[in-house]
Amino acid sequence: MSRRLIRLDWLNPIVLTLLFVALAGGYKFVQPLLEWPVSDVRVQGKLEHTDTRALQYVLAKTLAPGFLAADLGEVERSVERLPWVHSAQASRIWPEQLELRITEKRAIANWLQNGLLDSNLVPFFPKSSPDFDDLPKLAGPVGSEKRVWRLYRELHKELSGQGLEPDVLSMASHGAWSLHIKDGPWVLLGKDHREQKIARLTSVYKNLADRWHQIRLIDMRYPNGFAVEWQQENL
Repeated sequence: MSRRLIRLDWLNPIVLTLLFVALAGGYKFVQPLLEWPVSDVRVQGKLEHTDTRALQYVLAKTLAPGFLAADLGEVERSVERLPWVHSAQASRIWPEQLELRITEKRAIANWLQNGLLDSNLVPFFPKSSPDFDDLPKLAGPVGSEKRVWRLYRELHKELSGQGLEPDVLSMASHGAWSLHIKDGPWVLLGKDHREQKIARLTSVYKNLADRWHQIRLIDMRYPNGFAVEWQQENL
């Protein structure tokens, strides 16, 4: 029994016409499915600070092409551009819903005048943010976030055992450090010999504990000493 091979001449006008008709018909059938709108978005995750109006705007824009035509990667990237969003994962739920899992950033410190540091020590600047007065206030040049946070943690560990709690730490562009003690004075540390200056600071605190609240500033930038500036009312 012989087998007969059927070969199509793809350049044959009749074949090309039939192929075009098939593709056109298929597209006409599929197009409505591609443009079928998303009926609902299920947002998973605890959202405490994310601007819901901004989120709705981003979703309306990125989901406009339709349930199948929308680029989920672009949806995720657009949502992650919102200041408080750490990560976003989008997935389709047939036939016409979208699930969006959002993880918010966790603020661990205030940064500069209107910014925050997240748990990865990356600064972000939301247009409006709740009160984070319980978090330390840090400042420094661009790119110094990790260095400032690391020194804050070291100083907090060293000073808290002495009854002192640093709540502000600032690094100037030329590398000098300044520190504020909660319910206490500002301390100018300068650039060098930090360990000796911190030891000197704790000694000052022990000797002037009863007048600590009267001190406005302690200047530790001297090689072998320090200067104390008292509150104006005590002059």
